[in-house]
Amino acid sequence: MRRRDGFTLLEVLIALALLTVGIVAAMQLFPYSLRQTRAAAERTAAAHLADSQISRLRAMDIGQHFNQWLIANTGQQADAANDLYSGWSATAQRTGINTDTYRVTFSVQMLDGRRENFVTYITRR
Repeated sequence: MRRRDGFTLLEVLIALALLTVGIVAAMQLFPYSLRQTRAAAERTAAAHLADSQISRLRAMDIGQHFNQWLIANTGQQADAANDLYSGWSATAQRTGINTDTYRVTFSVQMLDGRRENFVTYITRR
């Protein structure tokens, strides 16, 4: 009797089952990765908005212009610049450390309802 080399039907079925399990597991990673990419883009847009507003604030000297900015933006919702967030608001309060130091909090409202908060301290130059 001659011996035949090759795979049996059972070995082929087991290999196909293992391959199927691996492919299904890999396919479940794609939607997760798309959600994470979207969330990262939203956080990046929120951070860019906060950074630009913080830069504008730091360019101002605490005084009339700073106070005008606070009056115009504190607690108000601004229009969204793109489709990644629905708006933003700012609050400022004096710190107890120094009367010329303010704690400014930017809160960016994301489309899914969560808020990204950014805090900075502004002081007289």
